[in-house]
Amino acid sequence: MKASSGLLDRLAHQHGLLTTPLVGTVLVLLAVALAGALYLRTRRAGGIRPLGTGRFTVRAAAVLAVLVLAAAGYVNAYAGYLPTAQALAQAVTLTPGATAGGQLTSVQIDAPALRMGHGETDIWTPAGYSSSPHRRYPVLYLITGSPGAPADWFRAGRLAETLDALTKAGRMPPAIVVAMNTGAGLVGDTESLDVVGGPQVETYYTHVVVPYVDSHYRTLPDRADRVLGGISSGGYGALNVGLHHTDLFATILAFEPYGDPGPGTAYTLLGGDQARFRANSPSVYIPTMRFTVPVSVFLDVGGATGPDVAQVRALADALRARGQDVLFRVEPGQHHTWSETAAGLPYGLAFAGQHLGHGPR
Repeated sequence: MKASSGLLDRLAHQHGLLTTPLVGTVLVLLAVALAGALYLRTRRAGGIRPLGTGRFTVRAAAVLAVLVLAAAGYVNAYAGYLPTAQALAQAVTLTPGATAGGQLTSVQIDAPALRMGHGETDIWTPAGYSSSPHRRYPVLYLITGSPGAPADWFRAGRLAETLDALTKAGRMPPAIVVAMNTGAGLVGDTESLDVVGGPQVETYYTHVVVPYVDSHYRTLPDRADRVLGGISSGGYGALNVGLHHTDLFATILAFEPYGDPGPGTAYTLLGGDQARFRANSPSVYIPTMRFTVPVSVFLDVGGATGPDVAQVRALADALRARGQDVLFRVEPGQHHTWSETAAGLPYGLAFAGQHLGHGPR
């Protein structure tokens, strides 16, 4: 067990060059050097030239561009959105393909009747999927936060690399990953709800995406072999949708989740219906929820998120009080960012692995 824990710790504390302040610092120094050179040139030329002067404008723009890149580098070091050069390349090219030991493809799973369409779902199949035509696999369904996109799980979350390492170590069986379209676009927000007068996201997940995946991929079509996970608003969505549909999902992984969809949501997404708001607030309904089947829940939060820690701990306590299997983790020093989720993901996947079957199916 110590060796296994060591693996999880190593995976949790991987830091790519782009998640350190080094890149931003180097760019700041470069900007200072460029600005200094520009200043000396203008002194020699007899003072600062009008802004429209060609060479001066180009050089000033270069200094500004480097400063903007430096700021982006510092922000990325904080948020961990693009942890490695490989993640940066994937973000620039926006092309799916081979990822770690598996294959990533993007598909359209439209449902116009539910007002869900024009968004991609990313599906990752593990190494050996194509060469083992009779093998079936458990499925990990994932919901991103807002703003966000399904591909964030593979870029910022380092999901494929982490899954590959855990599978090789026997901590997680080979699994299919489905990073779902939330119906929100890059900057919108649906909280994974059936929005009044809008996208029916929860119904889309449970009545469209799951059947689609079961019919198009070699899955193990049973609740015991399905995991539902998410980050931030997606973590809330995973908890809420998962608890609404314990017949479909036996395991839930919620990173940085909320106990409710937010007070404004009652009006913006739920038509001002307070009963709907309470029915979609796990912090409200868990204490009286009747579990007809057991659910295993992993809850993860950053230690530097202030009151969020107590709120997520309260969710864990409420679930335990209802007799459910819960693992609650606080990631030391982490904020409400992708860095937090990337740090907690190895432990969450290992938790899921304990509840999924191992070996050929």
